[in-house]
This record gives sequence, C-alpha cells and structure tokens, in this order.
Amino acid sequence: MTPVSANASILLADDCQSINQKLLQLTDREWDVLSFISDGLTTAEIASCLVIEPKSIENYKRRISKKLEISGRSNLIKFCIVNRDYLRKLYSLVHK
Repeated sequence: MTPVSANASILLADDCQSINQKLLQLTDREWDVLSFISDGLTTAEIASCLVIEPKSIENYKRRISKKLEISGRSNLIKFCIVNRDYLRKLYSLVHK
C-alpha cells in the first residue's frame, strides 16, 4: 500500500521512504493524536479521549505537521484521513 501526500497525489518510492522516516520521528503521544485525526475526531474529541486540554492537541498537531513537513491544519487532516490504513499498518509494525 502506497501512502499519498496531503494533496492526494501518489508518492513515488523515494517519497514513501522519506515520509516513513518522518513518521518514525513521532512520539507515542503524537501517534495517538495522528490516529484520532485519521478517525475523523475533532480537537475537542481527541482532548477528551486523551484527558488533556484542547490547546495541547493543537500543539501536538503543530509538531506533527512540522515533523511531516505538511503546512496547514486542513492538509494534515487530509493526509491522515487519506492515509488512515497505511498509518495504522505502520504504527502496528513499529509499536509491537
């Protein structure tokens, strides 16, 4: 399965390797937030699930966007939703 970029164009093999390296830099909490974004949850819903402040979720989103080099909240959300299955597979491989 090949991930796609935030603008929904298919990544080339080199891009896949690059995004995988970036994803591997995420902390466990950032992965949690990424997973909830992929499921379509709002900031408030994610904050409630993780029992932290919505402002903290916004900070996590900012850090994730910076690490993945994705600009804009809507592009991060699009990336997560479009690549939900890929992200879940990668997470399960890395966090056994």
